[in-house]
Amino acid sequence: MSKAGEHVELREVEVFLTLAEELHFGRAALRLHITQGRVSQTIRALESEIGGALFDRSNRQVSLTPLGVRFLTGARRGYDELIRTLRDCRAAARDITGQLRIGYLPSIGNGLAARMALAFERSHPECRVYLHTLQMRHSLDPEPPLVNGETDVVLCWSPGGDGRAVEHRRLVVGPVLARVPRAVLVPEDHPLTAHESVELDDLVDYVLINPAHTAPQLQQELWTPRVTPSGRKLTLTEQDVVGLTHRPELTADDVGTLVARGHGLHLTVATLLDNVPYPGLAVVPIRDMPPMALVPVWSATAENATIRAFARTAATIARTSVY
Repeated sequence: MSKAGEHVELREVEVFLTLAEELHFGRAALRLHITQGRVSQTIRALESEIGGALFDRSNRQVSLTPLGVRFLTGARRGYDELIRTLRDCRAAARDITGQLRIGYLPSIGNGLAARMALAFERSHPECRVYLHTLQMRHSLDPEPPLVNGETDVVLCWSPGGDGRAVEHRRLVVGPVLARVPRAVLVPEDHPLTAHESVELDDLVDYVLINPAHTAPQLQQELWTPRVTPSGRKLTLTEQDVVGLTHRPELTADDVGTLVARGHGLHLTVATLLDNVPYPGLAVVPIRDMPPMALVPVWSATAENATIRAFARTAATIARTSVY
């Protein structure tokens, strides 16, 4: 059996407190903007849940029973405290104050992240923004730093041209801030650099360094597909490459080092070297891959007015930025 009070609802307590003040079903109904019958029904349900009468309805008058007086004392104190808490939380959800932690991938660009943070702080000087970089693994799965409370918003890549690749039931994916063409990272003297752009079929004779091999299947295929649109198989690294690709803290520099040393090529974004310069490397655009979408992502349970305002500011800054 359930314990008394486990299923008492806030509306029932509100009706009880109103009737306890008015001691008249009609007046209580008017104050609550419901019917008199609804007041009676709610009180009966509450009395059934508690297990005893709260009001004496004899002699055409309404009065509190001893049990009703006892319930009134605790209910009024608890109700008032709960209402104050609700009001405070609603005000906090509307207010943009405090601090906001933004995690981003270096390949997105320090400059763009800084412009977004600066614009937000100028619009909302009462809020301080803290920027910090994330590891490559968070481009494949931004959930852990958000759910674990390490950061409030992640600016990450979503392959496929929209935000669906990083959607998760516990996350909110904000608006697409930018779409950037895909490219392959190669040594600057590689034969592919003779082309203005290539197709995936042009890569079948090369090994592709695949840091995404532990990611969910959808993200793997969008980041580094196993076959070309024409059905030809691509060669992907599945295991450790000179001790790096199994490291969870793999960085863009690590991948660049592997490419520079001739261990393979890497599918990336066309703007990578603009944001993470690496002498001796080049990027060659890929014509037949969807662009990479830049999106803000945050935890659904932590969503508030500050995060939503930052997402709007980020979208504005991204629209006016050359990417």
